[in-house]
Amino acid sequence: MSGIRIHLDRTTFEPGAVVDVKVEWDAGTESPEEVLISLLWHTAGKGTEDVEVVEQVKVEQPSRHGERETSFRLPAFPWSFSGKLISLVWAVEASLEPKGGVERAEIVSAPGGEEVRL
Repeated sequence: MSGIRIHLDRTTFEPGAVVDVKVEWDAGTESPEEVLISLLWHTAGKGTEDVEVVEQVKVEQPSRHGERETSFRLPAFPWSFSGKLISLVWAVEASLEPKGGVERAEIVSAPGGEEVRL
């Protein structure tokens, strides 16, 4: 393995649920300055993309190869939705900083674990 990988037990959640995350990385020959693990949402579709990082964990001065387990609690809002013009997508993102790989795993946060269709 080279780069960074996110492992999730599942990808659909109720608002307020806990998302357990395991991140593994292999930075090759250079140690990264930090590994960032983020819970975020972003919009996709027509218009300007909005992004909000809800919570972030920093692993400072990590080794070249490693792993970290963490968890995030999803807020009550906004819910995941998909419409004709715009969608709101939740994700867990992990990156090797300053110039390493980035990995993103999309998740759903909505009542019943089902994305709201507009």
